[in-house]
Amino acid sequence: MRTIKLVIMGLISFLFTLKSNGQSHLIDITSQSEEGFHDLVLNIVDKQINNDQWIIIAKGQYKGIIVGVKIKIKNELNPGIVNGVVDKSAIIKNGVEFSTIGKESDNFIEILSGLYGFPTKKKFTSNPLLFTCIPLSSTQVLLDKGYFKFKLFFDNTNINNLYSEIYLNPNFPKGLIEITEKDPGYRENLIKAMTK
Repeated sequence: MRTIKLVIMGLISFLFTLKSNGQSHLIDITSQSEEGFHDLVLNIVDKQINNDQWIIIAKGQYKGIIVGVKIKIKNELNPGIVNGVVDKSAIIKNGVEFSTIGKESDNFIEILSGLYGFPTKKKFTSNPLLFTCIPLSSTQVLLDKGYFKFKLFFDNTNINNLYSEIYLNPNFPKGLIEITEKDPGYRENLIKAMTK
């Protein structure tokens, strides 16, 4: 009887550990895609603020494969929409950064490249992927207070012939972050940028 109790307690402890480290119940990254687009959603499994930026670890799963990425976002940005008009002074160079967390980021790029139609076996770049960004909100961006949308630009001067745009939408209250497409025409450049 005691052996059975120990086994059950061990099993409960194991399941609790799985749940607490963010590896179980991860969202299907394609669960919010719209027809014709590959919009992704990931769980925010860890976040911390460091000076003026949030550091986020985001993970999800696709057909049982765990994917993930580290995302840094500047905090307390000025609104990008003022009186219904885009305020160009709110554009922030290097305002968002994507970087690898290892195997799960390599999984992310392999799956994303397949979804985008430009499959690759290359790993997620070891260099930080820096984006110029503008908040698409009419209020100051305080990430822990709500759902915010950003438009991101990569290689915005096209010096590397990799110009591309995507949207990044963190929702701290729901523990989710969305990476959504601006235009399918940017897919190849984004994959090249993420594997360069």
